[in-house]
Amino acid sequence: MTKNNYILDTSVLVYDPLCFKTFTDSNVIIPITVLDELDKLKKLPGETGKNARACTRLLEELSAGGNIGEGINIDNDIVLKIDATHYDTTSFGDALYGDTRILACAHFYNHYGNAFLVSNDINLRVRARVLGIGAQSCETKGVSFSDLYSGIVTVEDEALGADLLARGWLDPVELPIEMLHNECVVFVDANNEQVALGRKTSRNKIKIVKKNYPWGLAPRNSEQSFAIDLIMDPNISLVTLIGKAGTGKSLVTLASALEMTINSSKREYDKFIIYRPIQAVGNDIGFLPGTIEEKLAPWFEAVMDNFEILLNSSSGNSWIKDLEMFKKKGQIEMQALTYIRGRSIPNAIILVDECQNLSKEDVKTILTRAGEGTKIILTGDIEQIDNSDLDATNNGLTYVIDKFKDSDLAGHITFTKGERSRLATVASEIL
Repeated sequence: MTKNNYILDTSVLVYDPLCFKTFTDSNVIIPITVLDELDKLKKLPGETGKNARACTRLLEELSAGGNIGEGINIDNDIVLKIDATHYDTTSFGDALYGDTRILACAHFYNHYGNAFLVSNDINLRVRARVLGIGAQSCETKGVSFSDLYSGIVTVEDEALGADLLARGWLDPVELPIEMLHNECVVFVDANNEQVALGRKTSRNKIKIVKKNYPWGLAPRNSEQSFAIDLIMDPNISLVTLIGKAGTGKSLVTLASALEMTINSSKREYDKFIIYRPIQAVGNDIGFLPGTIEEKLAPWFEAVMDNFEILLNSSSGNSWIKDLEMFKKKGQIEMQALTYIRGRSIPNAIILVDECQNLSKEDVKTILTRAGEGTKIILTGDIEQIDNSDLDATNNGLTYVIDKFKDSDLAGHITFTKGERSRLATVASEIL
């Protein structure tokens, strides 16, 4: 049986330097033009430059094991070849254009059948298909949206739910399914009516999840109850929350954080730090005068809306005065994510809002800032991404959810029930 030929574009190698290892039992061809482009990209800052350098080093190591110009065997019956042939580009466009030379290479292998150009460049894929060459993207690092861990399972067993209510805990072996660390469970009866809520703990027990009222906030559904339970558990260092606008992610996070930072009887952390990426929706308004705090104010309007709801105190002060008091005491900070690199933050609760606009490298930087006793909460809506380099299956928030889903240090909840207003819920669904 003839092997498939996969011709790789530069874009897929700077996306994932190891992507050529995924084409099992195939010939993988890298045109020499790609190496020229990687050489230029390796000087760039950020993930693109890092991946270009990593790919170049990897190819150098592999080339030491044989004649890579003729093809060398690597894992999974893959033959990897760097094609140094300069093909005739007359029919494909400007010969000085790298994509033209890559197309010419793909066209040559297409004569042998079963040839596919692998590129994350949409325009290049279209050009290939016009020439009768198969084309596909490479999404080896993305997580399928449908396969994304939700953090919640439903079990139809009224008797087990009743046992959980009576005893306060269950042995996981009693359940008809296996659960991950800190995964939550809703027990329902035959009519799909909720009986009890539980969560699998690191002690390998299903504990009951009762309603909690942080900062006086009453959870409106099981998802919010689970999120509050995870955030207020000092044994959990990382909590991720995703969901559409209006599901209550930010509100329950702020209420729980205030309870554990400000409330003297339940104080677990020294301060509450809120970070937001500076990513505009639509056209940015440009330069803003004033102090850093004044410049950041527009980016924190959504957070301020939630503070207004929560800080309507009976002390006689306005909620703004209360917030300013907490900030002056150092109990609450609001910062641009730009300034987190280099920090080491102990015994704090950190919220990173709109985290869907961050790359996996950005999120790694955030998580490695956590000092002893610090909890990090990442929230976002992966269906509302403003960073053009990211999508719902390839962003830092999705990446962390998938990688930490079986860690006893982490918990996750996917919010699905809109609670802001009927209009907000319907708009999230139909627009």
